[in-house]
Amino acid sequence: MLSVQTNMLALNANRQLGLTTRKNDKNTERLSSGYRINRAADDASGLSISEKMRRQVRGLTQAALNAQDGVSMVQIGEGALNEVHDMLHRANELAVKAATGTLQDVDRAMIDAEIQQLKAEIDRTARNTTFNEIPLFPENGLSPLSTGFMESKSYDITYNLKDGSVMVNGAAAGPGAAGRAGLTVSSGNVLADTIANELVPNAVQQIFDAFPSLKNNVGSDTINMSLDVSYIDGPNRTLAYASFRYSYGGGRPYGMGIRVDISDFSKADAEGTGPKTEALKSTIAHELMHTVMQYTLTDGMSGRFGEKYPAWFTEGTAQLAGGGYSTGWNDTLSYYAQYLTSANDTSQDNNIRSYLQKFTMNNRPYGHGYLGAAYLGYLANGGGAVTSANIAQGMDKIFTDLLNGQSLESAIQKNTGISTSQLNNLFSIGDQNLTEFVRKLSYESSIGAGSVISPGRDVGGSSLLGNNASALNQPFRIDPFKVTVNLSGPSDLGLQVGAEPGQHIEIDLYQMSSRALGLEDMNVRSTDDADRAIDQLKYAIGCVSNVRSQYGALQNRLEHTINNLNNITENTTEAESRIRDADIATEMVEYSNNQILMQAGASMLAQANQHSQLILSLLG
Repeated sequence: MLSVQTNMLALNANRQLGLTTRKNDKNTERLSSGYRINRAADDASGLSISEKMRRQVRGLTQAALNAQDGVSMVQIGEGALNEVHDMLHRANELAVKAATGTLQDVDRAMIDAEIQQLKAEIDRTARNTTFNEIPLFPENGLSPLSTGFMESKSYDITYNLKDGSVMVNGAAAGPGAAGRAGLTVSSGNVLADTIANELVPNAVQQIFDAFPSLKNNVGSDTINMSLDVSYIDGPNRTLAYASFRYSYGGGRPYGMGIRVDISDFSKADAEGTGPKTEALKSTIAHELMHTVMQYTLTDGMSGRFGEKYPAWFTEGTAQLAGGGYSTGWNDTLSYYAQYLTSANDTSQDNNIRSYLQKFTMNNRPYGHGYLGAAYLGYLANGGGAVTSANIAQGMDKIFTDLLNGQSLESAIQKNTGISTSQLNNLFSIGDQNLTEFVRKLSYESSIGAGSVISPGRDVGGSSLLGNNASALNQPFRIDPFKVTVNLSGPSDLGLQVGAEPGQHIEIDLYQMSSRALGLEDMNVRSTDDADRAIDQLKYAIGCVSNVRSQYGALQNRLEHTINNLNNITENTTEAESRIRDADIATEMVEYSNNQILMQAGASMLAQANQHSQLILSLLG
């Protein structure tokens, strides 16, 4: 039946025309924008992926620009260091000239005037070298004397020697600390972490193993100690030192700390492969012996109003714990010991005797103080064999009497039968018994000596003060606990070189003033001053070279970073294009097809309308 009123032919033609028109509109939109996806409805998942890629591409593009800015900044800094280098070389040339004896003081004064001007220009260069008004050599930057290391690693450590519990930076770190098993102190610096996790707890453990009287005197109290691994005074000077803040009215000190100079030790030393590995271990043991004595002995190592124990005793016993030869205090004896064929070989006795006579314990507290302390421990245990056990047990007897309130003099007299003045006299005359003891000690320690934490250093595989302690029976330890040390600050500058958070390259900023280079007091007004200046300049030139090398390596790294960012940007853009961009050829074909369909549809719609009018005229 034909329905004239509804005109189904026209309605169908109109619907089809509408569909074609909408398709044509999409084609027009895609061709106009160049995108296949213009709104979420076009492809919801595709839009999500595309937008993430677009964010990444734009971030990577800016990151590449950031890295290029970093290259520019490093180039400016390296250029300034080049000028500093030239000035240091000129100053070294002048120092060498001033060191010769053919010049008069007035001549050296004129040379020194130029050197002081060079120092002033180095300071001006360091002060005025900037990038985007950012100082490249800030006054609070890293020390150039400690290049290759990160500075200011600090831990506040509390040890409870009764129950073995540990507090690190105010948080529980003992075995009972839930959820921390297996973690260790971690700062991102191998040297600091090794000292905190291995050397400190191991050394103190072995000190207490060697001297149980000291451990027993601790009781239920805790030891509060801070560890600081940072720059002190440059290479080959102070290796480390222990510091104390005293309580009033006697009793325990209320603050103790140990500070290690990172300019004297390296990552390789901490890992056991560096040339100063044994010196590092020895130094830690030495300073920790000071902290143990300070904490356990009555009123510590020194009273409130002056020296309680002489330097030869405090330093000598610390050397006894750390190893008498390890840090070079008795390197002369090491030289003689290499010629000994046995402990009873007397061929070097005359040399040893002359060496003993050359110094006293008071004017050589580390070297002769060590020998004196070892000899007292030996005598206090009845003599006999020169072994670790004998020396440690004898010295522990002296410590026991000191802890019971006896004076050092009376404790030594009681346990050894000699006074300190008699001991000094034995050195002055080169006593045969003392010489024999030192010879046997030197032989047993012929490749190093006596460190409680480096038993492998001496003949026979046992140290003077015992073997390495097992980690399982340490009365205290730093692990299991993890400490993250915040290294951010003015001494470093982070370059954002990625589209994601935390994708940084850190640029260390160093001080570069004459003071930071160790040249503040440098002058050439005398031949001695000139000699010192040559040595100072040698270190300074080496330090500036290290910083320049770091900047050069960093510049090369940033160039590779830029290339990689550009490559990632290009490939990510291509991937995003495949998802979002329109295929123009396909869209043009579809557009042309839809245009034809629209024209045909419009024609059919007109004919359908005309057909209904014809029917109506026939009915009318």
